[in-house]
Amino acid sequence: MDPRNTAAAIAVNSGGKKSKDPRKHHYVPVFYQKNFVNEKSLLWVYDRARQTYKELHPDVICFERDLYAVKPDNKPRDMLVEKSILNMVDNAGFQGIRDFLAGKPSSAAEEETAIFMAFQSTRVPTVSRDMRATYARMIQELGRIAFLNVDRAKAVIERYERDTGKKIEVAPESMVEAYPGEKFEITATETVFLTHMMEQATGLAKLLMSLDWEILEAADDTGFILCDCPVVVVPPKGSKQVGFVVPGSAKYFPLSRHLCVRLGEPGNKRSFRKVGKEDVRIVNLNIAANSERFIMSPSKTQLENIVGRSGCAQMENTPRFIVETVEADDNGALQKLSSQPRRYFYPKNGSKNAP
Repeated sequence: MDPRNTAAAIAVNSGGKKSKDPRKHHYVPVFYQKNFVNEKSLLWVYDRARQTYKELHPDVICFERDLYAVKPDNKPRDMLVEKSILNMVDNAGFQGIRDFLAGKPSSAAEEETAIFMAFQSTRVPTVSRDMRATYARMIQELGRIAFLNVDRAKAVIERYERDTGKKIEVAPESMVEAYPGEKFEITATETVFLTHMMEQATGLAKLLMSLDWEILEAADDTGFILCDCPVVVVPPKGSKQVGFVVPGSAKYFPLSRHLCVRLGEPGNKRSFRKVGKEDVRIVNLNIAANSERFIMSPSKTQLENIVGRSGCAQMENTPRFIVETVEADDNGALQKLSSQPRRYFYPKNGSKNAP
């Protein structure tokens, strides 16, 4: 049996079904993970936090409880994002990837896969953590300006009460005293992450459709791996910029053990390319290096090799993006949001671009 047909059958049989536990939110959906499983329908998983290898079922890999739930005070959790929005995203991804695995690419399949890929880029826990930390820092800087003196603080409080109809039981003098001394901590709620996730994914999906698409097919004696952050952007060698629109960057998204999307420059080219073991290895090294905590493969031998070669044995503390205050005074601040580079791997032939 053709292994690509086997992978397609796995995707079709799994459907886009969600976990029976409504609070168990998979940030790498189970149906998607199943496209990479071994003959036992399991995946070997390397946990960078615990530095362990385990053979597990996709049901217990890459999930967090209530990751996409809105948690209002003194009210039940709101599961709308998980049950409605992400359910539609996963159904679209299931259908689009299924068509690619069945050898039936189409504009509809591309659009469905692009939507799924875009959300897969923004829905992961590391984005939640970094976005909430970034937002808190931005609010901290705005607060510094707004509560620089009593007159400003009074104006801010009055405007808030006028716009919302809610009374703030805090004196302007207290706010002025608290901010310079950082006597309280600003914490961004899950709403910041969920809003960012949806807004960014919507725009990113359109961008992905505007790029050249190439489907890479792995040789029979190898295959692509998966990780908990499977949307991988590899800039040209030596570039200090990281992003989907950086010229010369390669954007990878593995569809299954045997197929991987590679997005290139802006354009409408659509092509198919068989790649050898060395190119697959380089793609896999970049996938592993882009991981946050979990790296998955059907083969323990392959996984051990990739973890060692990619230098991913331990967790990394570098955030994926940061906010920097470029200029600041008593009347304002100029802040810059930047993507942080990861480790990248390139061909040995000296090419500056990933395969």
